Amino acid sequence: MSPLRWSPLLVSLLAACSGGGADEPTDGGTTSSSGSGSTVAETSGLDSSTGPADESSTGDPTSPPLEGYDDPALWLCHPDKTDAEDQCRGSDLRATEILPDGSTQLVEHVVAEDPAYDCFYIYPTVDIRLQPGQTEDFDDIDQELDPLLSQAARFGAQCRVFAPLYHQVTLGTFGSPQAAELLDAAYQDVAAAFASYREHHLGDRPFVIMGHSQGTFMTTRLIQEVIEPDEALRARLIVALLIGGAVSVPEGEDMGGTFSAIPLCTSAAQTGCVLAYRSYAAELPPEPGAQNPDAPGRRVACTDPGALAGHDHLGAFLPSFSHQPVVFPPIDFGLPIDTPFVLYHDLYTGECLLDGDGHEYLSISTDPGPGDVRQNPVDFAQPLLDPGFLGLHVYDYNFPLVELMDLVQRKADAL
Repeated sequence: MSPLRWSPLLVSLLAACSGGGADEPTDGGTTSSSGSGSTVAETSGLDSSTGPADESSTGDPTSPPLEGYDDPALWLCHPDKTDAEDQCRGSDLRATEILPDGSTQLVEHVVAEDPAYDCFYIYPTVDIRLQPGQTEDFDDIDQELDPLLSQAARFGAQCRVFAPLYHQVTLGTFGSPQAAELLDAAYQDVAAAFASYREHHLGDRPFVIMGHSQGTFMTTRLIQEVIEPDEALRARLIVALLIGGAVSVPEGEDMGGTFSAIPLCTSAAQTGCVLAYRSYAAELPPEPGAQNPDAPGRRVACTDPGALAGHDHLGAFLPSFSHQPVVFPPIDFGLPIDTPFVLYHDLYTGECLLDGDGHEYLSISTDPGPGDVRQNPVDFAQPLLDPGFLGLHVYDYNFPLVELMDLVQRKADAL
């Protein structure tokens, strides 16, 4: 999509939402606790002449790469951290399940004691400053925690989660003259983190690669340059969750576009494959030009988690917190919530459809059964979720999270 179409929209959203913070109750009585945040797809750009200066990023060509990934301090989640220090094992991930009759029940989160496989996760763009540059200050990690808790941390019930910090590029980098150089510099951190993980922790264990948005951009390159060329390493890849990006394939094919040896997943038990999609509300499909393949002549791919898992409906974990309302708007659930997440079973469905440009996307519908009194608490019509802007990008993981976890476990069992 053209950056000129939505750059003014994001600037106005930033201005309107400035000053918002966490720990403030929503209108519906929901308590905001810790942060959240996600961001735009990598193919988009902004007019970097607008927006506030960024004290945590730089306009210099690159930031020096992080050194010493052998040190657990450079990781949000790492098995060498104590439970209290580890942001996956030590965070409250309890959920309030809202049932079809409107009643609720508590859903506990139990961390796996000795998981048989690993999950290597790279978080999306959380530095939404409009000045091109890279994040340099990791003293306050609330922004990084937001997507981590919504996307990867819950997989700690199944795998050891490795989630490094990295000098990611700012939102204003996309579309700027420095974008390629800054993205390359950010990738060096990701590559170094994976190298440390591989040397000291991977051994002969199976593993999952996970990314979202900018994180998918980074993990896609990691797979292309490190995993795909290594047959032994590729054989232990359970699955790659490359969500909210632009994984592309030739028309009618499952492989041969973004990757030469790793196909899209076509069954629940298939291993060494990719789950990829971008999600939009059914009533607000992508507008023309909203999706961009990684090369001309390819289609943006969609693998339907619900269909692969054999589920008629999706299991959605939605956050009851928001630290960056401009990118993760607070949700009014209509009743008091005292857990960080709300779980809905049998309220949403998803299916892969074609947009007007011939690219695939995951269409999310609200589809309650007979007698179900629940309503969709997410305002699909809000500007941030505009189909010419982001669609449901910030919720890409949330709506089918139960299915994603189920598929990862079934694939791990099959490897």
